[in-house]
Amino acid sequence: MSATPGRPRGESNARQLLIEAAHRQFTDQPYEAVSTRSLAAAAGVDAALIRYYFGSKAGLFEQMLRETLAPVLAGLRENTHEQTADRQPDHSNCRISERLESLMLTYYRIMAPNPGLARLIQRVMHTDKSTPSYQIVNRVFDDIHHLSRVWIQKMLVDAGHLRPEVDPMMARLSLVSLMVFPLLAPPAFMEHSGIGLSANDAQRLVKHNVMLLQRALFVPDPPDSL
Repeated sequence: MSATPGRPRGESNARQLLIEAAHRQFTDQPYEAVSTRSLAAAAGVDAALIRYYFGSKAGLFEQMLRETLAPVLAGLRENTHEQTADRQPDHSNCRISERLESLMLTYYRIMAPNPGLARLIQRVMHTDKSTPSYQIVNRVFDDIHHLSRVWIQKMLVDAGHLRPEVDPMMARLSLVSLMVFPLLAPPAFMEHSGIGLSANDAQRLVKHNVMLLQRALFVPDPPDSL
């Protein structure tokens, strides 16, 4: 079987090796300090494969972010059961605490093994808006912001789970703050707090966060059906 036209010689799993190398290098170094040559060397592949698979260093950076965050986006979509406008599901009888717990656990399952990613995003979003890295991260997060707004609107506001006196945008800020802070907090602070990012700690953290949100922002869950 002939090779794909125009494809440089390289490992059959070169694309995945480059994604993994990009994750390591971009979380450890500023975007501008990472070169296509260093990425290829870290992946052990021909540098021409970056252009073949991703078009450029910027393309590899963006695809690394999108593929890493894809399960979080999928979790938001799954929890809202997005459908066409003429077939909107009714979430009024769902247990919002269970939906929120599922969403948070998905987030920590993806982000906890990659703590450098949250710090990378924070670092980039504090740079000049004209930089390629800022524009890429902002583009990727447009999807997350959109889906989080949809989640708040459908699951909380439209379904009647959000207390009427609570501002939906403030509710979203509270939710995001509780989820993101443990990944950005200094490790020493988390250590002194007795909370890590292991699977068991993540479950404790999620249950605590859901309890706080449930009592402060949401109307009580409906009783279990008989």
